[in-house]
Amino acid sequence: MASPLWLRALHKTLNKHDKVSVFQLATFDAQNVPHARSQIYRTTFTPQSHPNYPLLISSTDIRTPKVSELISNPTNPSSSSEMCWWIDKTSEQFRITSRTYVIHSPSHPFYARFDWKTLPRMKALVEEDKVDWEAKWKEMYESMSGHMKASWLRPPPGSVLEGGYEESKKWVEKRALWEKAFSNFALMVVEPVRVDYLEMGIVPNRRRV
Repeated sequence: MASPLWLRALHKTLNKHDKVSVFQLATFDAQNVPHARSQIYRTTFTPQSHPNYPLLISSTDIRTPKVSELISNPTNPSSSSEMCWWIDKTSEQFRITSRTYVIHSPSHPFYARFDWKTLPRMKALVEEDKVDWEAKWKEMYESMSGHMKASWLRPPPGSVLEGGYEESKKWVEKRALWEKAFSNFALMVVEPVRVDYLEMGIVPNRRRV
């Protein structure tokens, strides 16, 4: 069974063009107020036995509001979200209705809410492909540059920065602090439910769902 057409198109574009890995992810809070932010695509995990069921991987700071909006939001028990990925270089748009899961250390309170056994794609990756999500979480962090690791030492996203912008220049890339930074790092696993793929670089435009 082949991977979905939209995923093949996305991978082709990502492999061919630089600086096209940023997408927008929308969630909503407990008051049903929507919130959108930019995320960086990291990689794709696809169960070997289910190539038509990919999982898109990003990363985040575990302290961000979107994490609680996805994990502990009583109005969103299914962790629903939506990605919108416009790629200007190819005039392609991917709108992906999804469920988004956050993976952190087993010692973190949020980890108990990540029950991969109830999620068919996750279960296939763990039981059939022997994917260790904790190991993947660590590998993703370790693969990043020192500058990127240091970004997780910053104050909680959205908080007021005492000292203003100049204070941010003091954040350093010290290996001794990377463990602390790692404690704020989390994987985001996006499970596509519905994909709206639009090609605007051709005439007439073509849309497939």
